[in-house]
Amino acid sequence: MTMQDRVNQNAGIYGNLVKQVSEMTKARGMSQLDLATKSGIAEERLTSIMRGQSREVTLRELVGLSLALEVSLAALLADS
Repeated sequence: MTMQDRVNQNAGIYGNLVKQVSEMTKARGMSQLDLATKSGIAEERLTSIMRGQSREVTLRELVGLSLALEVSLAALLADS
């Protein structure tokens, strides 16, 4: 696997994360502030992640999102 392949794969995973979180948040009637509060992620940081301004998401942030949305990590990263 080339470096470009890895970059493309990571972009796909990140895109899946943003899409899944967005859809799950909406389906639960949660605001971004609700999600930030429940996940323990600062609202500004969550906004940065959701807008694609930050392509690095920590394991702590992933777990926080998973717990706040009551889904598995796999579900957050799944390709829908």
